Amino acid sequence: MSGTEFYRITVTGDPGSGKSTFARAVADRTGFRLITTGNIFRQTAADMGISVTALNELAEKQAEIDAKVDDYLVSLNDTAESLVLDSRMAWHFVQDTLKVRLTVDPDVAVERIFKDTADLREKFDTLEQAVEEVARRKKSEILRYKSLYGVDIGDESNFDLVINTSHKAPKDITHAFEEAFEAYKKHRNA
Repeated sequence: MSGTEFYRITVTGDPGSGKSTFARAVADRTGFRLITTGNIFRQTAADMGISVTALNELAEKQAEIDAKVDDYLVSLNDTAESLVLDSRMAWHFVQDTLKVRLTVDPDVAVERIFKDTADLREKFDTLEQAVEEVARRKKSEILRYKSLYGVDIGDESNFDLVINTSHKAPKDITHAFEEAFEAYKKHRNA
């Protein structure tokens, strides 16, 4: 596409990888509108009176739960707006994006989630319980997306940039993103 007037950045990642924090920082840095599809899922879970993990497991059997978010993401292909998409599957549904995936070591993920999430602290008495919940959620998401779409969200070859955030300083993560974003913009404008 020559002379592109808009750009799309999709951000996905493991629970506790800093995906949402990173997506907000990218949106602030670029001035692009941020869309967070996880909010739709969290609200649906709250409306149903169940946890996000329980909703994920339910979605393994009920495709209509994901269809609401999927249809919305597909509709974004008809817009000409620069966006940052904080979403597990936007990289799959939205065309011509810079696809970023954040990973994290399991022990670091649980520590972050346990520290940062009041819901998790209230739900679990120990880090060990939290480890089990995070592993269960990750397994459920991988299974669900393989079953629904035939894609492996853990396969790093699906992404333009993969960063393990476990022991990286924010400035190093930002630097890696900026390099990848510049390459993406050159490619899109070629």
